[in-house]
Amino acid sequence: MGLKWLFMTMFSVLFHPEAFWKDNAERREGVNALKDYAAPVIAMVQLVKLPLAGVPRSAMILAIVSFIVDVSVLYLLAGAIASLAGRDRRESLQDEVLTMLCYSLTPVWLVEPFYFAGIWRWLFLAGGLLYTFLILKPGIHATLDRDVPHIEVLTGKSALLTFVATMASFMAMTGLIRMFTSF
Repeated sequence: MGLKWLFMTMFSVLFHPEAFWKDNAERREGVNALKDYAAPVIAMVQLVKLPLAGVPRSAMILAIVSFIVDVSVLYLLAGAIASLAGRDRRESLQDEVLTMLCYSLTPVWLVEPFYFAGIWRWLFLAGGLLYTFLILKPGIHATLDRDVPHIEVLTGKSALLTFVATMASFMAMTGLIRMFTSF
């Protein structure tokens, strides 16, 4: 997958989420969402944050730790939602949830450079979270509708888990930003 595919997919996820989930099933087929989409998006955001951190060494350490935090939150959230979705813990169900989250968390990752914006960072986080929920709902319905009998309950619980995980990630990164920029 190239840069053109990455930016076209990002554009489609952000500006046409319902069409992305419904019409682009074949586009997502054969794509490892974590390797081909989420990791490059997270890495790109970390590169944007490098000049904002100031000191090169601290900026690099902050970028690496932030990348690890983002991927860890992604995996923890996928495991929690997959366990809520079904007790059988099928491999395909876990992969579908991980794929859905890789695309749905794009707005949260894209607002990370604004965590340096002082008190305004809360506003950017709220905007990113609201936009994530707008992408998450059709994503859950498109990927898990046929596998999960109580999809609306799962949607609500997934939104709550996403909120909690994103807030924990935000608090961790805010602390890291303060620690690394104070040197």
